Order: sequence, then C-alpha cells, then structure tokens
Amino acid sequence: MPYIQHRNAILAMICLFLMLSLSTVWFSHRTDKSNAAAAPPAQKPVPTVFVHGYKGTARSFNGMLDRLEKSGVAEKAMVIRVTKDGMIVVNGEISNRARHPMIQVIFSDNRASFRQTAGWLEKTMHILYTKYNVKEANLVGHSMGGLICTKYIEDTSGRRQYPVIQKLVTIGSPYEGVLIRVFKQNPNNTGDAARDLLPGSVAFKALYANKNRFSPHIQVLAIAGVVEKPALGDSLVSLDSALGGRFIVPKKQYTSKIVYGKNAQHSSLHENKRVDRIVTDFLWDAKK
Repeated sequence: MPYIQHRNAILAMICLFLMLSLSTVWFSHRTDKSNAAAAPPAQKPVPTVFVHGYKGTARSFNGMLDRLEKSGVAEKAMVIRVTKDGMIVVNGEISNRARHPMIQVIFSDNRASFRQTAGWLEKTMHILYTKYNVKEANLVGHSMGGLICTKYIEDTSGRRQYPVIQKLVTIGSPYEGVLIRVFKQNPNNTGDAARDLLPGSVAFKALYANKNRFSPHIQVLAIAGVVEKPALGDSLVSLDSALGGRFIVPKKQYTSKIVYGKNAQHSSLHENKRVDRIVTDFLWDAKK
C-alpha cells in the first residue's frame, strides 16, 4: 500500500510539472504574439535632398554621394532631373529599409533665377510628398543651392502637401552675394541667376524680407570655406557672406562650421572629406 501511494504521488507531481510547463509555453507564445501585434511599424527613413548651385550639374554632388554611400552611412536612392520646361523626371525608389536615403536633384537650366529654380524645387518636393509618401526630409545645398533651399522653405511655409523639413545644410552659400570682381572675371557667368547672385540684388532683398516665414523648427548648419583670408573666403564667397544665413535663421536653430585650406576653395567644398564628415555628423548624428 505505501508503495502505491508513493507511486501515485510521483505521478501527480509529474502531471503537475507537465501542466506548468505547457502553461508556460502557451503564455510565452501568447505574450510574443501580443507584443508583435502591439509593436509599432518600422519608422519610414527620412531622405536628404541635395541641391546643386549655379551652373551645377550631376557632377556637383556625385562625388559626395558616392563617398557617403561607400562609407556605409547613407544610400543614394533617387535622382530627379528637372528639364528646362519644368518636367520632373524621377529615377529610383525610396525603400523603407534604406539607410539614410539620399536624393539628388539636377536642374537642366542651371542659370535660372532664384524664383524659377525655387519653383522647380517646390514642384519636386510636392511630387515627393504626394507620389512617394515623403512626409519629412532634410535639405543640403551647395552655393546657390543653399539659397534656393532657403527660399523654398520661406515660400512653402504653412502650406500643406510638402515634406516637413527637419534639417538644412548650406555649403558655401553666398547669403550676401558673391565677390563681384572675381565673379565678373568669368565671361561664362551669365543668365538670370548671375544677376540674382550680385550683392544687393532684388532676389536677396526678397530672401531677407521673408525671413519671418522661415520655420522655427528647422535646424540649420552653414559650412563656410576660407582658403587664406576671411574677406576672400572660399575665393568666390566671403566668410561673412557664407555665414549670412544667421540673419535669416533664428539664432537657436543656427550653427556654423568653417573649413580652412586649399581644399576649402568654393568648387572644392563638396569634394572635401572634412565637409563629408561635418555633413554626416549633423544630419545623422554619426558621432553617436
């Protein structure tokens, strides 16, 4: 009799252990399913739109974008060409899995006025919003490209169906105009933009007159070059001019970096690897 009772006790303990084990597995399975259902969807990556300057071409940003892609910090996802009559031609897609997707915008008429070029950028950004579901974006502009990005921000302030701009980087952008003597030495500097880029132009006056439209939420980084003397800056844009955006952007949103040396020349700034690092750290917190 004691043997039977002992055996029954052992069987009861085994049954209890099995029940507890099955309950644990079931609960764990339910919890995993519940957590999976409650997990928020993956956040859509925020693309960065690169805008070249006066007389710029695909080559203006090709080097930087290739270097950033090869370093693994970002991916070139899309190239958008704007024809002279304003048609938008898009090549590429923005994957939800892309790591910091980059979009290159190229204007066929690269001598058009501030007003015309900003209008084309506005049309481009509207297409990104409505057709490609880009709700947020960063902007990077070299030279006149930075001015166009600034004007675009002012022109679309408070308007719907445009991506919300998070950050803006300007590289050698002449907010107070170019160095006149150097600029006019080049007979190839023609077109409406050549007039707009001169200090005191109507285009600059409008840019400053509308500074109250600049979003109070956009973080701005201005990168300036100094080859030898601040007054000559990057050889086309003085240091004061390259940092002139501080008179448009609210102080708490504005930061600046100065790059020195022969590789700080105006047309070399977007080929400067130090500029690559500065842009990367600002846009994507690479230091973290």
